[in-house]
Amino acid sequence: MTPSEHAPTGGLGRLVWATVALVLVAPLAVVALPLAMLLGVTGPRSRGEAVTAGLAGGFSLWWLLGAGEFPDQLVRAAALLCATAFVVLTTRTRLSVIHRALAATTTAAVAVAGLVLTLGSSWGELRWWVAQRTGLAARAVVGMLWSRVPPPGVGESAPTMLTQLEAALTAVVRLTADLFPAITLLQLLAGLALATAIYQRVARRPLGRPIGSFRDFRFTEHLGWALAVPLVVVVVPKLVVLKTVAANALVVTGALYALRGAAVLATGIHLVGAGGFFLWGFLAVIFLLMLPLVVGGAILLGVLDGGLDLRRRWSRPRASQ
Repeated sequence: MTPSEHAPTGGLGRLVWATVALVLVAPLAVVALPLAMLLGVTGPRSRGEAVTAGLAGGFSLWWLLGAGEFPDQLVRAAALLCATAFVVLTTRTRLSVIHRALAATTTAAVAVAGLVLTLGSSWGELRWWVAQRTGLAARAVVGMLWSRVPPPGVGESAPTMLTQLEAALTAVVRLTADLFPAITLLQLLAGLALATAIYQRVARRPLGRPIGSFRDFRFTEHLGWALAVPLVVVVVPKLVVLKTVAANALVVTGALYALRGAAVLATGIHLVGAGGFFLWGFLAVIFLLMLPLVVGGAILLGVLDGGLDLRRRWSRPRASQ
């Protein structure tokens, strides 16, 4: 086991905000569980490490032992397997954080899929559970809004708007059920990255390679096959049986390439000396207003960077210099 090259300092505020943002879309345990394991393997050398390990470990244990429906239990099993694989890779290899995380989530996905088959369950059952639970929440929201609709003759547009909203929520429920594996894997990946950042900030002698700056985010170009092969499966009609698996794979790899494209954009902004609160605020507004176009552009930029390594070309000094 080798300690990382350096223990990062600063950035505590960003870690707190990142944790709050992740908790809005994922269980806190996807961060707490790998964090507790990493600190446990390192061995707390300070009071701060011991307190953090105790809080993260206690919360993770409470979450793992809690009651839950079929999807909840699968997420807990995947989180436990993923965190264990990630810690083993951290202590035994010199892989980057993203490659450790990808290997750990892939291991967990294969293991959970085998577990589902062993228990006699199926994808249809899992999808039904997710759709049922998400649908109940959506119907509760729509029902509350319908109860506040004004009497006939007052605000005739309200029923039409609520009908459209109900149709949109139904589509979201269906999409959430279909993409439940991809959503879970992305949550686990984000949890591993955030847990590593907190671990390297808290631990005095953290193990593994440091997480580095977001502008340096990259992964092996071989991951492009995980984007190309599922895309072929989705397009070819005769492969309809594999379309669900391919769609989930496309969402995960598409998100990774979108992040890579965002890292390229952040590097470009940094190199030209731009930045600041107002620029990033403007970009955030553009992102919200043109979400499909922005995401598609980020994926394309990430794919180009995978083949051309744009950031290395930008940082390379010109021959005339």
